Amino acid sequence: MIFNRIQIHYLVRLIIFWLLYFALFRILFIIYHHSKIINGQHSETGLSFLYGLRLDLSTASIAIVIPYILWAFQQYHKSRLIHLINLGYNCSLIIFVSTLSIINIKIYGEWDTLLGYKALKYLISSDEIHTFLSLWSVMLLLFVIFIFAFLGIKRYRKYLTNFSYPIENKTVRFSLILIIPFLILIGFRGGLQSSPINETNSEYSDLPINNILATNNIWYFAHTFWDEKQDKNIKFPQKNN
Repeated sequence: MIFNRIQIHYLVRLIIFWLLYFALFRILFIIYHHSKIINGQHSETGLSFLYGLRLDLSTASIAIVIPYILWAFQQYHKSRLIHLINLGYNCSLIIFVSTLSIINIKIYGEWDTLLGYKALKYLISSDEIHTFLSLWSVMLLLFVIFIFAFLGIKRYRKYLTNFSYPIENKTVRFSLILIIPFLILIGFRGGLQSSPINETNSEYSDLPINNILATNNIWYFAHTFWDEKQDKNIKFPQKNN
């Protein structure tokens, strides 16, 4: 394939992989919930790929932090162990993303929302999970998750093959090791603006499903856990009696 012949940096390939993988689940979401899209507004729904790009890039930037660290070590101490750790990390992340994305498609059909901290806590602590997931539903979900995780891992292993390739030019190698963290930080923040990107930046439509589609479900899930942790750490001053 031409993608393998072109000399593209491993981390750039990895970013592209994640952006395409997120887009795949967005397509599946649209197909599964097409009945919720008002006739004549499908073109507006298609804009979710554009408006969701910044959150997708932010999520992908976090996903490549560990591969970047491992890649930097691999440039100076080439080791099969580092390669296997990187492979295991990315395959595990593909399985996690596949699982959460498929569950979110199911969740939205029931609750018209994405899975976050409070929804997960409610789902686990109440009897709702027994009515929400029957044995047949669990088997079907696991099968679909397996299919998409298998395809994701297969594509990853086919096209992201240059993790261990050393950069011979020492100046270029050292420069990339210094520059890449700043690029990752910019990607995570969604640009150079003063405030980091959040889910409100992906809202563009009066149709709720469009804004849900433009919100990266992995980013949303992690952000709700972060917000919950921050709320618990806030210490309110006590009133004097």
